[in-house]
Amino acid sequence: MRKRTLFKRGLLIIIIVSTLSIRLAPPESASVLDDLAAVAEAPKEVLLDVPLLNQMDYPILYNGCEVTSLTMILQYNNVDVSKNDVAAWLPSVPIIYENGLRGNPNDAFVGDITGYDSGFSVYHGPIAVLAANFVSSDRIKDITGSPFEAVIDALNQGYPVWTITSTSYAPVADMEVWQTPTGEVSISYNEHSVVVVGYDDTFFYVNDPYGKKNQAVEKSAFIASWEQFGSQAIYIE
Repeated sequence: MRKRTLFKRGLLIIIIVSTLSIRLAPPESASVLDDLAAVAEAPKEVLLDVPLLNQMDYPILYNGCEVTSLTMILQYNNVDVSKNDVAAWLPSVPIIYENGLRGNPNDAFVGDITGYDSGFSVYHGPIAVLAANFVSSDRIKDITGSPFEAVIDALNQGYPVWTITSTSYAPVADMEVWQTPTGEVSISYNEHSVVVVGYDDTFFYVNDPYGKKNQAVEKSAFIASWEQFGSQAIYIE
């Protein structure tokens, strides 16, 4: 199953939320073209041997792609820890509060990461804080908001990069804006996290916590998706 679940034991819960129209950045947008140009000037091929973890392996983290991706990077850095060990350190907030406001993935994990109850996701800020439980904080580089060239630079130095994209590695059409206790946040139920492990003339390569190692993804679509979700990226030196 590829989409985030807000369902429990087959019961469909329909939640009416306020949404705003989001203009998607097309793959040919200026920022994507700039990033592709930077990639073209980089070395021709990089492929890092990053351990693959599957979020669906027992004990399952059904909604835990972000934590599983972080754990891959931690293991690459010789940290002996499991995805569930890492998840145990991650705080959570409700999906929906009694007053109708939604949880904010910029604050903590939204809902239940295991999937036994309704759950959604977490964004870069709490992930960077989470990583500091396992490595020195000065080694954690949150490059969120940087051009994709910063991801390429990290790969060239031998650092795999935690990122947010979509389950299709391409822009999505289901973005919503949630009202939360700490402000508005843009979300998609097709949000996903992968580790960028390399690139060549044709593709980027990612470790996908759905169980895909060195998965080839189309460059312009991936960059456009990454930008749509706020250009979120973290690596460990």
